[in-house]
Amino acid sequence: MGIATMWSNLKQKISDGLSARVTRIVNDLDTKNNTPEIENIFSKLTAEINTKITNELSTRLSEVNSSFTAELVRNNNELNKKLTGEIAKINSRDAGYFSEAQNILLMINDIEEDCRNDFGKISSEFNSVRASIEALRNEMIQRYAIAQRLQIEFDQLSENQSEASNRSRGSANSSSGNSSGSSNSSLVENRNRFKRVFDSEKEVGETNDYALETVRREIRHLTGEKIGKSTVESFYYGKGEPKYTTVMSIMRWVESKEIASLDNNNASSANNNNENNMG
Repeated sequence: MGIATMWSNLKQKISDGLSARVTRIVNDLDTKNNTPEIENIFSKLTAEINTKITNELSTRLSEVNSSFTAELVRNNNELNKKLTGEIAKINSRDAGYFSEAQNILLMINDIEEDCRNDFGKISSEFNSVRASIEALRNEMIQRYAIAQRLQIEFDQLSENQSEASNRSRGSANSSSGNSSGSSNSSLVENRNRFKRVFDSEKEVGETNDYALETVRREIRHLTGEKIGKSTVESFYYGKGEPKYTTVMSIMRWVESKEIASLDNNNASSANNNNENNMG
């Protein structure tokens, strides 16, 4: 029951009581027309009414106070319950936010670790590429030097053979000392290069006869020229005067082996650089 309703009921009850008393007073006045008595009755009535009003107000105020206190306690309990629920929700959300923040931090740490690892891999690959480029540059320089040397030897042999065929026998004999000396020097150098490569290519325990036959087949496969094993053997031991085409075919084989050896050395050097960079 609300306070307004209670107060309305209280006023109605007091009004009803007063009306009843007034009616009784009027009736008594009609019966007893005595002023002192009327005053006495009025005084008693007034005191009685005041007492009843005071008691009724006290009772109603006590009821109102009790009802208000009970309502206040109920509202307070409901409010506390709602606040407790909201606080629990907030704490739960905070716990979820904290867990999410931890997951985000872990993800960031993982990303940083991956970036560091990727940077290390990229750095290692870059060093490997740089080493490979350096090896290729050195290989190009060496191949260019070999090609230049072969071109010089080819030009020298061509010049010597041209001079020998164009001059007369007499003039050829008089100048043979100079031209043959230069030609022999180039031939000796080529033979020495061939011997070095031949000996390095020869397998342990392999006979010279087998090795010479292997070289003959490889020269045939490389140049297409039909060359005998005895020709290769004579060139190795410095016997006779080989034909110009024979010398060039043999030296092409020498060059191919030198380039292959150079490639192997560069590959080995690049692998060593990669191992050092990863170490």
